[in-house]
Amino acid sequence: MPVPPPAPPAPPAPHGGRRGGRLGRLGPEGQPPAPPALPLTLPLYFTAAIVALTVAGKAGDALAPGMVVSAPTLLLALNANDLHLALTANLVPRVPWMVVGMLRRLAEDPVFFLIGWWYRDDAMRWLASRSPALGRKVAKIESFFRRASYAAVIVEPGMVVCCLAGAAQMSVSMFFILNVGGTLARLAAIRALSERFPNQVEALLEVVEAYKPYFLLAAVSVTAASSWNALGLLSPTKPETRAAEAMSGGDPDARKND
Repeated sequence: MPVPPPAPPAPPAPHGGRRGGRLGRLGPEGQPPAPPALPLTLPLYFTAAIVALTVAGKAGDALAPGMVVSAPTLLLALNANDLHLALTANLVPRVPWMVVGMLRRLAEDPVFFLIGWWYRDDAMRWLASRSPALGRKVAKIESFFRRASYAAVIVEPGMVVCCLAGAAQMSVSMFFILNVGGTLARLAAIRALSERFPNQVEALLEVVEAYKPYFLLAAVSVTAASSWNALGLLSPTKPETRAAEAMSGGDPDARKND
């Protein structure tokens, strides 16, 4: 009896390895994806934007103790994280505080959204390959994004969520509405809390001013140490480095809500 011929190989997945939906990249849920065989190389304008925003954010972190009272608006332009917004809420008039805070908070989101939109699953592999900890975070957030993509953009529009929104081909108008609306609500809540407890905020600022040199030294040291991790956005870790960090359980990722 003749042996039947082997079944033909399955056709290749569409561009980016998308299967059964817009985000079919991961295998078992919660497991980070394997790095791509050919790493994604971003165009110069994307790299320049990421470098500029990262440098500005790190400068704001390092110089915050010296700028929070003397130059609060400039501090927000460099890094408008939750802490800086809360400490400057009673020092900067409402309109410039809101405008500068909004623009800075939203500055990086379109960059990562476009990276995800144009490169899709390759962009997610690129992001996950920056470090083992970031790879685990991509897997974790992607699981949540699949269930509640709109809520993810509203609550935590960071680089991972924005990349996922682009890779999932979320409409530009919907992404803009959710991103701006969520950021505006967050800033309004921070402003309301700071105005509700002005004495506590003022007391904290007095402590920062009284011990400014020590806070500056600590902020610069922490920022310098964390800057090594930020370099992972521009160059992926080597395989042996990924394996070592995975065993140690390190988590280099940091976000604008810190």
